[in-house]
Amino acid sequence: MEAAHQHLDSGMAQRVLESAPTIIYVYDVKTGRSTFQNRRFSELLGQPPAAPGEDWSHFIHPDDRLRFTEHCQNLKAIKPDETLFWEFRMRAANGQWRWFMSRDVLLSADAGGKPHLIVGNAMDITEQKSAEEHKEILFGEMRHRAKNLVSLVEAIGRLSRPRNRPDVDDFINAYMERLKAILRTGDIVLSSDARTADLRAVIETAVAPFCSDDSPGRIVLEGPPIALSERTAGSLALAFHELATNAMKYGALSAPAGSISVRWSLTDDGETQHFSLAWNESGGPTVAQPKADGFGGKVIRHAVAHEANGRIALDYLANGLRCTIAFDVPKDSAR
Repeated sequence: MEAAHQHLDSGMAQRVLESAPTIIYVYDVKTGRSTFQNRRFSELLGQPPAAPGEDWSHFIHPDDRLRFTEHCQNLKAIKPDETLFWEFRMRAANGQWRWFMSRDVLLSADAGGKPHLIVGNAMDITEQKSAEEHKEILFGEMRHRAKNLVSLVEAIGRLSRPRNRPDVDDFINAYMERLKAILRTGDIVLSSDARTADLRAVIETAVAPFCSDDSPGRIVLEGPPIALSERTAGSLALAFHELATNAMKYGALSAPAGSISVRWSLTDDGETQHFSLAWNESGGPTVAQPKADGFGGKVIRHAVAHEANGRIALDYLANGLRCTIAFDVPKDSAR
């Protein structure tokens, strides 16, 4: 269908502005007042009109009125092509507070280049806010139930174990710690609006049970922010948990002077991003390559098997274990 292009006469343009389901305005940063506003907030709120020039201040929430002053100050430094956002509440006729989001851009500057006029719009986002709050309640309930389920699984496992079998106790302990590592990573994902997990947070959460308050700084993390999908985050969390477990039993964390450095990077060749990470242990006892991988070793080696060009290497060096992890990330793929 071809779009019909036509010019609006002044009367039609006025009706469009008056009917738009949003507040469109022009704000003068020097006088601190609106020079144009297509309609009043009172119309959207079902309230009687406020006094001239008090449309914003009359209905706004007291807490947000303070933030409004701060936002106006920020507008005095707005840059070309920059958009400033802020959210605030307005009281409706039924006494309820409705949420609005304002978007402001620079319309004109004075001869010295300082902002003069701002054009923006304020849109009612109450339903969106309610949906977000409901979603967070559901996610909170999911986290609560997941923790209860893990506690139940642990209780059943411990009550079902045969007596005087240390090997079974060790198995249950290891199994539950792995399950808890995945659960803690799930908390990171659920706390993110994008449902992703930051790599640093995943590592910190995975190694936290192995860090003591009296020996801070034994595990050093260095690298840029990287958002991981839930699947990738869960796999890496298990790998880091196993690496930390082995370090505590046999490696750097089993010796007072031992330490671990974890460094990662993300490079770009134009089509693909290349992720690489190195876990380096030092200052611990001499390590030797095991004759066969246990379950933990298999978890580590298969942590990125599902990733594009995923690869992991475990090197048992004289000064400590070195684990390198790498995979490719296509640019059109959500990490």
